[in-house]
Amino acid sequence: MNLASFADLAVRLVNSGVCDADADPLRSCEAFRAFVAERPFLAVPVTQHDLARLKLLRTDLAEVFATAAEDGGRTAADRLNALLTVHPVHPVLVQHDGEPWHVHLSDAGSMTDRYSAASVISMALLLSQLGVDRLGICAIASCDRVYIDGSSNKSRRYCAEHSPARGNVTSLRQQRQELAAGSGESVA
Repeated sequence: MNLASFADLAVRLVNSGVCDADADPLRSCEAFRAFVAERPFLAVPVTQHDLARLKLLRTDLAEVFATAAEDGGRTAADRLNALLTVHPVHPVLVQHDGEPWHVHLSDAGSMTDRYSAASVISMALLLSQLGVDRLGICAIASCDRVYIDGSSNKSRRYCAEHSPARGNVTSLRQQRQELAAGSGESVA
């Protein structure tokens, strides 16, 4: 089971909620199918009911990220435990393409069942293996996107949409504007 790949499902779902309504992949079944097109195990029918349930999952996963740093992870872990109860994981052993036996998630269930199980179990396993401090929210004040820090030194502070250089430039511009506003000078 590729934890990083499945955890990316959680990150992408949460981050899809911070875009405008016209870009939200949960706005229609067609938009969601396009959103998960590169994931063959999610190539199953999707309904409006699935989209409504995925919106709830998106909110729940966003709360996991938001609470991750608040109390040393206790609340984030409690939320993930609750999600594991609501979205049970059904692993199966498989062998294909000349690979040795390995674990996959069961192909049974609805779109929501598959998406939820994959994203929740991977988040729980990553939290247990890497620690709660690897779950983050972008350091740019105007950005609510989340990320999982896979760096070797736990140094990531920005989502995929923002590079550290852009964050530094944004911060520098903001500092210049504040200084100029205080002195009445032009920011040029």
